[in-house]
Amino acid sequence: MKPSKYNICLPYDDKYVIFNGVTKRFFLVSSKNKDTFLQILDSPNNYQEQYAPFLQQMAEEGFIIEDSIEELKVIQQQYENLNNGTTYKLMILPTYACNVNCWYCTQKHRNKKLSNNDVKRIKAHIVYYLTHNDIKQLNLCWFGGEPLINSHCIEEIATFAKTFCQEKDIEYRNTITTNGTLLNRQLLEKMKTLNFTFFQITIDGVKEEHDQVKVLKGTSAYETTMKNICLIAEILPQAEICLRYNFSMKNLKPKSFIHSLNNYLPSNVRNRIKLSIMKIWQEDERNIDGSTIDDLVEIASQNGYVANVGSGFCVCYVDSHHFNCIFPNGMVDKCNNNDFIECRGIIAESGVIEWKQEPTFFN
Repeated sequence: MKPSKYNICLPYDDKYVIFNGVTKRFFLVSSKNKDTFLQILDSPNNYQEQYAPFLQQMAEEGFIIEDSIEELKVIQQQYENLNNGTTYKLMILPTYACNVNCWYCTQKHRNKKLSNNDVKRIKAHIVYYLTHNDIKQLNLCWFGGEPLINSHCIEEIATFAKTFCQEKDIEYRNTITTNGTLLNRQLLEKMKTLNFTFFQITIDGVKEEHDQVKVLKGTSAYETTMKNICLIAEILPQAEICLRYNFSMKNLKPKSFIHSLNNYLPSNVRNRIKLSIMKIWQEDERNIDGSTIDDLVEIASQNGYVANVGSGFCVCYVDSHHFNCIFPNGMVDKCNNNDFIECRGIIAESGVIEWKQEPTFFN
């Protein structure tokens, strides 16, 4: 046995975190015992008899490995599997328009949406791509702007894709990122039939803060969104609900934030929610108080939410061979953060993407 090359030891308060970069497993040790643990991991063969159960656990979690294993090749294979699987993730922005105007949003909410001809070409693309690639699952990912402003377009494409996938025995699902204000019972019933399995909904602090960021005339965006989250939990019991908390140090108030959520979300809804704690890009990382984030995670957990900070350890979907993003002008590129004016691809009537400039990671 030998130690993993990717064991990392980091200080955490008065303790240390020992973390493995391949398996993403970690454990805490005291400052007093840190050197002892590291010594055991560095020379596992010297401690087989004395610490056999511990070493067995460390082997299961990747902190020690067999002598024959070449970890770099393992990582390369993992990357290859992630980026060249059999799932086609197609992100579609049906519109750039939005019914709220969040100050931190990076998009210019131009009044642009997919045309009927764009929808026709997208359908042809789905048929072409699934037919000419070994695709076992199609994930349609709806983004914007606020995608539900163009909900009829979503319904038309999603219905077509569902029917085609059923005919070809291809697994099919939809996900959506939305501010949640345009959802209603009728729309959610339709989304249930179309296999929407994931909703990411943004939140901007307590009710008063949220309503200052997302302004709806004559009503509270916060209350509307909370009501619709409860509807999702009721109508789509299998769907995952991700509540994305966009925070800065101004609105990072753990107790009042969770208390505000609890006023609108009963316990049977809270345990359905994954709270994703994400810093707005304008906030300097150096200003973030880590202890306040820790408090938020702990308080959220105590109240029935599953909380995580940041995007975690993952490969960006843009790196996947089977990923494309279709913009509201019908153009195509590999990253939804690009401006549609700079898009490099266009969908031909046959459904083929014709690249003006082939993305470099295709090579």
